[in-house]
Amino acid sequence: MEIKRAAIKHNAKLLIAQTKPSPILVILVYLLIDTLLLELSYRISGMDKLINDMTEEIQKGNLQYIPQTPALSGWAYVLLAALAVMGMLLLAGLTVYCLEICQRRKGGVGNLFDGFTLFAKVIGLFIVQGIFIYLWSLLLIIPGIIAAYRYRQALYLLLENPDYGILECLSRSSRMMTGHKGELFMLDLSFLGWYLFSYIPGAVVWVEPYTRITYTNYYLALRDMPQSAFDATV
Repeated sequence: MEIKRAAIKHNAKLLIAQTKPSPILVILVYLLIDTLLLELSYRISGMDKLINDMTEEIQKGNLQYIPQTPALSGWAYVLLAALAVMGMLLLAGLTVYCLEICQRRKGGVGNLFDGFTLFAKVIGLFIVQGIFIYLWSLLLIIPGIIAAYRYRQALYLLLENPDYGILECLSRSSRMMTGHKGELFMLDLSFLGWYLFSYIPGAVVWVEPYTRITYTNYYLALRDMPQSAFDATV
């Protein structure tokens, strides 16, 4: 059973236009917090200075310049790990928000912090999912990409079913994506122009709501398929 790309995109546009508070506002808050976390990570890791030094040397014509990786203290690594965790939980909260509004339920800025209520499972899922994708990538890049698509629905499943275990979410996502990985790949490609557009200053505020809500619609369409549809694609 095929998911109509045009239909879920159209629904995303309607949700952006009709939902109050506007998804653009909520996702703007998300982007500001995420940018702050990223900026703090750059400063703590010394990457900001490293990039500035590289830029200055290149501008001087010193193409032989070899950047020196900054030496970090133990506390710096702890802070970087904490910021990474906060970023994961914030992304989970954004996903909760998208699930709420895509199902015509009340959603708002407060949803951005809902991921913290499932702290251990959310972080565990990101770690295990990352390990699985990495291990598949060791074979060749293509198996790694396929694995990434296989597990794309795992976070949605966990947030909608907090009683599920991490491996169960990954397993269910794999089953849901059987026969649909190419379809989702084509959906990704359809956003290529939008992603290029997002490099224009300020444009990301429009691109993020559209893509995030469309992908949530895709998950819900997969979730609501009859079980026989998955059996038929195995």
